[in-house]
Amino acid sequence: MSANMKLSIIIPVYNVANYLGRCIDSLLSAEGIGDTEIILVDDGSTDGSGRIADEYAAEHPFIRVIRKTNEGPSAARNAGLKEACGEYVFFCDSDDEVYPDRLAAVIRQAESIDADIILWDAEVFDDISGAVDHKESVYYVHRGLNESDGIITGKKVIGKQIDACEYFPATVWLGLHRRKFLLGENLLFEEGILHEDELWEIKAILLAPRVQYIPEVVYRYRIHTGSVTNPDVKDWTKHIESLLFVYPELFRFSDDHLAGDPLKKDFDANVSRRYLHMIGKYDFCRYGYGDRIDKKKLWKTTWHLNDRCRVLFLTVYGCFCKLFLREYNANADQN
Repeated sequence: MSANMKLSIIIPVYNVANYLGRCIDSLLSAEGIGDTEIILVDDGSTDGSGRIADEYAAEHPFIRVIRKTNEGPSAARNAGLKEACGEYVFFCDSDDEVYPDRLAAVIRQAESIDADIILWDAEVFDDISGAVDHKESVYYVHRGLNESDGIITGKKVIGKQIDACEYFPATVWLGLHRRKFLLGENLLFEEGILHEDELWEIKAILLAPRVQYIPEVVYRYRIHTGSVTNPDVKDWTKHIESLLFVYPELFRFSDDHLAGDPLKKDFDANVSRRYLHMIGKYDFCRYGYGDRIDKKKLWKTTWHLNDRCRVLFLTVYGCFCKLFLREYNANADQN
Protein backbone atom coordinates (compact mmCIF):
# COMPACT_ATOMS: atom_id res chain seq x y z
CA MET A 1 0.00 0.00 0.00
CA SER A 2 1.10 3.57 -0.69
CA ALA A 3 2.88 5.39 2.13
CA ASN A 4 0.85 8.46 1.18
CA MET A 5 -2.53 6.72 1.34
CA LYS A 6 -5.12 9.10 2.77
CA LEU A 7 -7.81 6.74 4.04
CA SER A 8 -8.36 3.23 5.37
CA ILE A 9 -11.97 2.06 5.66
CA ILE A 10 -12.35 -0.63 8.32
CA ILE A 11 -15.48 -2.79 8.24
CA PRO A 12 -16.19 -5.48 10.86
CA VAL A 13 -18.09 -8.31 9.17
CA TYR A 14 -20.23 -10.84 11.02
CA ASN A 15 -23.20 -12.65 9.45
CA VAL A 16 -24.37 -9.76 7.28
CA ALA A 17 -24.70 -11.56 3.94
CA ASN A 18 -27.94 -9.71 3.20
CA TYR A 19 -26.33 -6.28 3.57
CA LEU A 20 -22.57 -6.49 3.02
CA GLY A 21 -22.76 -6.16 -0.76
CA ARG A 22 -24.89 -3.04 -0.53
CA CYS A 23 -22.49 -1.52 1.99
CA ILE A 24 -19.41 -2.17 -0.16
CA ASP A 25 -21.15 -1.08 -3.38
CA SER A 26 -22.01 2.28 -1.85
CA LEU A 27 -18.32 2.76 -1.01
CA LEU A 28 -17.16 1.63 -4.45
CA SER A 29 -19.40 4.23 -6.08
CA ALA A 30 -17.40 7.03 -4.45
CA GLU A 31 -15.09 8.76 -6.92
CA GLY A 32 -11.44 8.10 -6.08
CA ILE A 33 -12.19 5.18 -3.76
CA GLY A 34 -9.45 3.17 -5.51
CA ASP A 35 -6.88 5.42 -3.83
CA THR A 36 -8.03 4.22 -0.40
CA GLU A 37 -7.95 0.79 1.17
CA ILE A 38 -10.98 -1.16 2.41
CA ILE A 39 -10.26 -3.70 5.14
CA LEU A 40 -12.99 -6.29 5.67
CA VAL A 41 -12.51 -7.99 9.04
CA ASP A 42 -14.38 -11.29 8.91
CA ASP A 43 -15.20 -11.93 12.56
CA GLY A 44 -15.97 -15.64 12.24
CA SER A 45 -19.02 -15.32 9.97
CA THR A 46 -21.03 -18.48 9.30
CA ASP A 47 -23.59 -17.24 6.76
CA GLY A 48 -21.59 -16.65 3.61
CA SER A 49 -20.38 -13.15 4.48
CA GLY A 50 -16.78 -14.34 4.25
CA ARG A 51 -17.34 -15.62 0.71
CA ILE A 52 -18.84 -12.27 -0.32
CA ALA A 53 -15.85 -10.45 1.18
CA ASP A 54 -13.45 -12.69 -0.73
CA GLU A 55 -15.28 -12.04 -4.02
CA TYR A 56 -14.95 -8.28 -3.62
CA ALA A 57 -11.28 -8.60 -2.63
CA ALA A 58 -10.57 -10.75 -5.70
CA GLU A 59 -12.09 -8.10 -7.97
CA HIS A 60 -10.62 -4.98 -6.33
CA PRO A 61 -6.92 -4.86 -5.37
CA PHE A 62 -7.51 -2.15 -2.74
CA ILE A 63 -9.89 -4.42 -0.78
CA ARG A 64 -8.42 -7.01 1.56
CA VAL A 65 -9.89 -9.48 4.00
CA ILE A 66 -8.69 -10.27 7.51
CA ARG A 67 -10.03 -13.40 9.18
CA LYS A 68 -10.34 -14.00 12.91
CA THR A 69 -12.38 -15.96 15.41
CA ASN A 70 -15.59 -14.32 16.57
CA GLU A 71 -14.89 -11.81 19.36
CA GLY A 72 -17.26 -8.96 18.53
CA PRO A 73 -16.98 -5.60 16.72
CA SER A 74 -14.46 -4.08 19.16
CA ALA A 75 -11.87 -6.77 18.55
CA ALA A 76 -12.59 -6.64 14.80
CA ARG A 77 -12.05 -2.87 14.67
CA ASN A 78 -8.86 -3.19 16.71
CA ALA A 79 -7.57 -5.82 14.30
CA GLY A 80 -8.36 -3.58 11.33
CA LEU A 81 -6.74 -0.54 12.94
CA LYS A 82 -3.50 -2.45 13.53
CA GLU A 83 -3.41 -3.43 9.84
CA ALA A 84 -4.43 -0.04 8.42
CA CYS A 85 -2.01 2.09 6.37
CA GLY A 86 -4.02 5.27 5.75
CA GLU A 87 -3.47 8.65 7.37
CA TYR A 88 -7.14 8.54 8.41
CA VAL A 89 -9.39 5.63 9.29
CA PHE A 90 -13.15 5.38 8.82
CA PHE A 91 -14.97 2.72 10.82
CA CYS A 92 -17.98 1.70 8.74
CA ASP A 93 -20.56 -0.86 9.89
CA SER A 94 -21.20 -3.67 7.42
CA ASP A 95 -25.00 -3.26 7.32
CA ASP A 96 -24.93 0.51 6.70
CA GLU A 97 -24.22 2.62 3.62
CA VAL A 98 -22.75 5.97 2.57
CA TYR A 99 -23.67 8.65 0.09
CA PRO A 100 -20.84 8.06 -2.42
CA ASP A 101 -20.59 11.61 -3.77
CA ARG A 102 -20.50 13.11 -0.28
CA LEU A 103 -17.90 10.66 0.98
CA ALA A 104 -15.75 11.44 -2.06
CA ALA A 105 -16.06 15.17 -1.35
CA VAL A 106 -14.98 14.73 2.26
CA ILE A 107 -12.00 12.62 1.22
CA ARG A 108 -10.94 15.41 -1.15
CA GLN A 109 -11.38 18.02 1.58
CA ALA A 110 -9.27 15.95 3.96
CA GLU A 111 -6.30 16.63 1.69
CA SER A 112 -6.25 20.24 2.89
CA ILE A 113 -7.46 19.74 6.50
CA ASP A 114 -4.94 19.16 9.26
CA ALA A 115 -7.25 17.66 11.87
CA ASP A 116 -7.19 14.69 14.22
CA ILE A 117 -10.91 14.08 13.68
CA ILE A 118 -13.12 15.19 10.79
CA LEU A 119 -16.81 14.98 11.73
CA TRP A 120 -19.86 14.63 9.49
CA ASP A 121 -23.56 13.83 10.00
CA ALA A 122 -25.72 10.77 9.34
CA GLU A 123 -29.32 9.88 8.60
CA VAL A 124 -31.44 6.87 9.56
CA PHE A 125 -33.29 4.52 7.22
CA ASP A 126 -35.00 1.17 7.59
CA ASP A 127 -35.50 -2.01 5.59
CA ILE A 128 -39.22 -1.63 4.99
CA SER A 129 -40.02 1.96 4.08
CA GLY A 130 -36.58 3.40 3.48
CA ALA A 131 -37.75 6.38 5.54
CA VAL A 132 -35.12 8.77 6.79
CA ASP A 133 -37.47 10.92 8.90
CA HIS A 134 -36.91 8.71 11.93
CA LYS A 135 -37.17 9.68 15.60
CA GLU A 136 -33.52 8.68 16.15
CA SER A 137 -32.17 10.80 13.29
CA VAL A 138 -31.61 13.75 15.59
CA TYR A 139 -28.98 11.75 17.51
CA TYR A 140 -26.64 11.66 14.51
CA VAL A 141 -26.46 15.36 13.67
CA HIS A 142 -23.88 17.67 15.26
CA ARG A 143 -26.19 20.49 16.33
CA GLY A 144 -24.33 23.56 17.52
CA LEU A 145 -21.34 23.07 15.20
CA ASN A 146 -20.67 25.04 12.02
CA GLU A 147 -18.09 24.59 9.30
CA SER A 148 -17.05 28.19 9.95
CA ASP A 149 -15.82 27.10 13.40
CA GLY A 150 -12.75 25.78 11.61
CA ILE A 151 -10.30 23.68 13.59
CA ILE A 152 -11.23 23.58 17.28
CA THR A 153 -10.43 21.31 20.20
CA GLY A 154 -12.56 18.26 20.92
CA LYS A 155 -13.53 19.76 24.27
CA LYS A 156 -14.94 22.80 22.45
CA VAL A 157 -16.76 20.48 20.05
CA ILE A 158 -18.59 18.83 22.95
CA GLY A 159 -19.12 22.10 24.81
CA LYS A 160 -20.68 23.86 21.79
CA GLN A 161 -23.12 21.00 21.24
CA ILE A 162 -24.16 20.81 24.89
CA ASP A 163 -24.73 24.58 24.87
CA ALA A 164 -26.86 24.29 21.73
CA CYS A 165 -29.04 21.31 22.61
CA GLU A 166 -27.72 19.63 25.79
CA TYR A 167 -26.63 16.64 23.69
CA PHE A 168 -23.79 15.50 21.45
CA PRO A 169 -23.49 12.43 19.18
CA ALA A 170 -20.95 9.78 20.14
CA THR A 171 -20.88 7.25 17.32
CA VAL A 172 -17.80 5.76 15.71
CA TRP A 173 -18.95 6.12 12.09
CA LEU A 174 -19.63 9.85 12.26
CA GLY A 175 -16.30 10.85 10.76
CA LEU A 176 -12.65 10.20 9.99
CA HIS A 177 -10.00 9.70 12.68
CA ARG A 178 -6.29 10.27 12.18
CA ARG A 179 -4.59 6.91 12.68
CA LYS A 180 -1.43 8.41 14.22
CA PHE A 181 -3.55 10.25 16.80
CA LEU A 182 -5.47 7.09 17.73
CA LEU A 183 -2.34 5.00 18.12
CA GLY A 184 -0.53 7.76 20.00
CA GLU A 185 -3.35 7.97 22.55
CA ASN A 186 -3.69 4.15 22.64
CA LEU A 187 -7.32 4.53 21.63
CA LEU A 188 -8.34 0.93 21.10
CA PHE A 189 -11.88 -0.35 21.55
CA GLU A 190 -12.80 -2.08 24.81
CA GLU A 191 -13.32 -5.68 23.82
CA GLY A 192 -16.10 -8.00 24.97
CA ILE A 193 -18.77 -5.33 25.55
CA LEU A 194 -21.63 -3.66 23.69
CA HIS A 195 -22.04 0.13 23.34
CA GLU A 196 -18.26 0.21 22.97
CA ASP A 197 -18.30 2.94 20.35
CA GLU A 198 -19.94 5.48 22.65
CA LEU A 199 -17.14 5.04 25.18
CA TRP A 200 -14.44 5.09 22.51
CA GLU A 201 -15.75 8.05 20.53
CA ILE A 202 -16.25 10.30 23.57
CA LYS A 203 -12.70 9.58 24.74
CA ALA A 204 -11.36 10.25 21.24
CA ILE A 205 -13.13 13.60 20.89
CA LEU A 206 -12.14 14.81 24.38
CA LEU A 207 -8.49 13.95 23.69
CA ALA A 208 -8.37 15.45 20.19
CA PRO A 209 -6.53 18.81 19.93
CA ARG A 210 -7.80 19.46 16.38
CA VAL A 211 -11.33 18.70 15.15
CA GLN A 212 -13.05 19.92 11.98
CA TYR A 213 -16.79 19.61 11.34
CA ILE A 214 -18.10 19.30 7.77
CA PRO A 215 -21.91 19.77 7.62
CA GLU A 216 -22.64 16.92 5.20
CA VAL A 217 -24.89 13.89 5.68
CA VAL A 218 -22.34 11.31 4.54
CA TYR A 219 -23.46 8.18 6.41
CA ARG A 220 -26.70 6.17 6.28
CA TYR A 221 -27.47 4.15 9.41
CA ARG A 222 -29.75 1.19 8.80
CA ILE A 223 -32.26 0.11 11.44
CA HIS A 224 -33.35 -3.50 11.11
CA THR A 225 -34.33 -6.39 13.35
CA GLY A 226 -31.66 -8.91 14.21
CA SER A 227 -28.86 -6.35 14.60
CA VAL A 228 -26.91 -5.98 17.84
CA THR A 229 -28.90 -2.92 18.85
CA ASN A 230 -32.23 -4.26 17.55
CA PRO A 231 -32.16 -8.01 18.28
CA ASP A 232 -34.99 -10.38 17.50
CA VAL A 233 -35.04 -11.63 21.11
CA LYS A 234 -35.14 -8.91 23.77
CA ASP A 235 -32.62 -10.14 26.34
CA TRP A 236 -30.96 -7.02 27.68
CA THR A 237 -28.48 -8.70 30.06
CA LYS A 238 -25.38 -8.14 27.89
CA HIS A 239 -26.45 -4.55 27.20
CA ILE A 240 -26.91 -3.82 30.90
CA GLU A 241 -23.62 -5.39 31.95
CA SER A 242 -21.82 -3.44 29.24
CA LEU A 243 -23.44 -0.14 30.21
CA LEU A 244 -22.52 -0.75 33.85
CA PHE A 245 -18.94 -0.61 32.62
CA VAL A 246 -19.24 2.15 30.01
CA TYR A 247 -20.81 4.91 32.11
CA PRO A 248 -18.71 4.59 35.27
CA GLU A 249 -15.68 4.53 32.94
CA LEU A 250 -16.84 7.81 31.35
CA PHE A 251 -17.10 9.38 34.81
CA ARG A 252 -13.59 8.15 35.65
CA PHE A 253 -12.28 9.52 32.36
CA SER A 254 -13.90 12.87 33.12
CA ASP A 255 -12.30 12.97 36.57
CA ASP A 256 -8.89 12.27 35.03
CA HIS A 257 -9.07 14.59 32.01
CA LEU A 258 -11.55 17.36 32.86
CA ALA A 259 -10.61 18.15 36.45
CA GLY A 260 -10.71 21.93 36.84
CA ASP A 261 -12.12 22.41 33.34
CA PRO A 262 -15.34 24.48 33.06
CA LEU A 263 -16.71 21.80 30.73
CA LYS A 264 -16.70 19.13 33.45
CA LYS A 265 -19.98 20.11 35.12
CA ASP A 266 -21.98 20.10 31.87
CA PHE A 267 -20.21 17.00 30.55
CA ASP A 268 -20.89 14.99 33.72
CA ALA A 269 -24.52 16.09 33.70
CA ASN A 270 -24.80 14.97 30.08
CA VAL A 271 -23.27 11.58 30.89
CA SER A 272 -25.71 11.20 33.79
CA ARG A 273 -28.64 11.99 31.53
CA ARG A 274 -27.47 9.41 28.98
CA TYR A 275 -26.99 6.86 31.76
CA LEU A 276 -30.45 7.50 33.20
CA HIS A 277 -31.94 7.08 29.74
CA MET A 278 -30.19 3.73 29.31
CA ILE A 279 -31.18 2.59 32.80
CA GLY A 280 -34.81 3.22 31.89
CA LYS A 281 -34.56 1.85 28.35
CA TYR A 282 -33.11 -1.48 29.47
CA ASP A 283 -34.90 -1.55 32.86
CA PHE A 284 -31.81 -2.27 34.97
CA CYS A 285 -33.78 -2.68 38.18
CA ARG A 286 -36.26 -5.22 36.86
CA TYR A 287 -33.34 -7.33 35.67
CA GLY A 288 -31.86 -7.23 39.18
CA TYR A 289 -29.05 -4.73 38.55
CA GLY A 290 -30.38 -1.84 40.67
CA ASP A 291 -27.79 -2.25 43.42
CA ARG A 292 -24.94 -1.87 40.92
CA ILE A 293 -26.02 1.66 39.92
CA ASP A 294 -24.12 4.40 41.76
CA LYS A 295 -27.11 6.58 42.54
CA LYS A 296 -25.02 8.95 44.69
CA LYS A 297 -22.84 9.67 41.67
CA LEU A 298 -25.91 10.31 39.52
CA TRP A 299 -27.36 12.66 42.13
CA LYS A 300 -24.06 14.50 42.51
CA THR A 301 -23.56 15.02 38.78
CA THR A 302 -27.11 15.97 37.77
CA TRP A 303 -28.43 19.49 38.20
CA HIS A 304 -31.49 19.66 35.94
CA LEU A 305 -34.68 19.25 37.98
CA ASN A 306 -36.13 16.55 35.71
CA ASP A 307 -32.94 14.50 35.93
CA ARG A 308 -32.89 14.75 39.70
CA CYS A 309 -36.49 13.57 39.77
CA ARG A 310 -35.46 10.60 37.66
CA VAL A 311 -32.72 9.74 40.16
CA LEU A 312 -35.23 9.86 43.00
CA PHE A 313 -37.67 7.71 41.05
CA LEU A 314 -34.87 5.27 40.23
CA THR A 315 -34.06 4.92 43.92
CA VAL A 316 -37.68 4.19 44.86
CA TYR A 317 -38.26 1.93 41.86
CA GLY A 318 -35.06 0.05 42.59
CA CYS A 319 -36.20 -0.70 46.13
CA PHE A 320 -39.58 -1.86 44.83
CA CYS A 321 -38.01 -4.16 42.23
CA LYS A 322 -35.57 -5.56 44.73
CA LEU A 323 -38.40 -6.43 47.15
CA PHE A 324 -40.63 -7.79 44.39
CA LEU A 325 -37.89 -9.90 42.83
CA ARG A 326 -36.91 -11.31 46.25
CA GLU A 327 -40.50 -12.38 46.93
CA TYR A 328 -40.92 -13.70 43.38
CA ASN A 329 -37.75 -15.77 43.60
CA ALA A 330 -38.71 -17.08 47.05
CA ASN A 331 -42.11 -18.21 45.75
CA ALA A 332 -40.44 -19.80 42.71
CA ASP A 333 -38.08 -21.75 44.98
CA GLN A 334 -41.00 -23.05 47.06
CA ASN A 335 -42.79 -24.24 43.94
